Amino acid sequence: MNRGFQGFSLVEILVAMVISLLGVLIIFQVFEVSEGIKRTSTGGGDAQQNGLLALVAIERDARMSGFGINYTPLLGCSVQGSDAGRNINFTLTAAVIADEVSAAGDSITLVYGNSPLLLSPPKLTTAAAANAPFLKVDNRYGFNINDMIIVGEVGKTCSLAQATGLSTVVGQQDQVARSAGNFNSTNLSAAYDAWDNTAQSGARLYSIGAIPGVMSYSVDAGSGRLMVRNVVTSGVADALAEGIVQLQAQYGKDTSATADGSVDVWDTTAPTTADGWSRILALRFAVVARGAHAEKPGSDGKCRDINDPNDPTKPLTDPTKRLKWAGGSLDVTYLTTANTDWTCYRYRVFETMVPLRNLIWIQP
Repeated sequence: MNRGFQGFSLVEILVAMVISLLGVLIIFQVFEVSEGIKRTSTGGGDAQQNGLLALVAIERDARMSGFGINYTPLLGCSVQGSDAGRNINFTLTAAVIADEVSAAGDSITLVYGNSPLLLSPPKLTTAAAANAPFLKVDNRYGFNINDMIIVGEVGKTCSLAQATGLSTVVGQQDQVARSAGNFNSTNLSAAYDAWDNTAQSGARLYSIGAIPGVMSYSVDAGSGRLMVRNVVTSGVADALAEGIVQLQAQYGKDTSATADGSVDVWDTTAPTTADGWSRILALRFAVVARGAHAEKPGSDGKCRDINDPNDPTKPLTDPTKRLKWAGGSLDVTYLTTANTDWTCYRYRVFETMVPLRNLIWIQP
């Protein structure tokens, strides 16, 4: 036999194939681990970005909240209006928390005006019927056509309307017309009395600017999105950030008898009086962002405890092991589905505290 034409034997080929297959297996195992780390890092980065975006958006409006709402006796007034058949309702105060509106937590409504001129709401000098086409005030400075206006009186519902005219006729420069346009173009929510200097009672008129902010934030539990809606200008909420699965908030209240300007209590109980609303000095809130992809369960088919991934023996349903913030636990167990437990995801908690400076400035 000519040894120059010898090739590999069948055994040698089989051995080479086994070695190659082992190499491919090792390569794919390394690739799987590497891809898992990449997916985790990418998901964690997305969660961090979305969480920060959500936190900053709410914080920005919280720092503006209360601007232009600077008459203490009317704090907490229920504002009612309409726009092209759409009912508008909100509370005249800097911040309102609706506690546990869904499995995804609370909603926060932050109210502020954008008029750059008016410092305090002027007084009505003439009583206004519900169908009054104009409102007479003691000082019309700061009002502009198309400004949103709120007329209110202690003990009555406040009314949202729109300034549609500012007369320049001699003797009528104190009038703010509201007889046309979409916002409350027919009747106000109530009839209002003229201001009585002796009794120090009667109606006042706010100008909150052409584009006031009545920003309502909440989390859509179904889609995992932070939603925001300007209650005055829109009937539909818009998605602001993806991957947000929980929102919690608390009022910071001054409950001392002397109103010393310090926060004594954090809770979600809404005040029932104007004095109570004026004692809310701060707002703290937290958002929970979730990674986009679930982690692979361990060999036992279970995911690790989110607070201690190195110890799989801890009970996953123990409430003390859940996500936390300054106000307590953050419950995201509603995210468990038939295929994936809530603990199979990575979470990031973002929280902050915002002093309601515009309310603090008007403390008695």
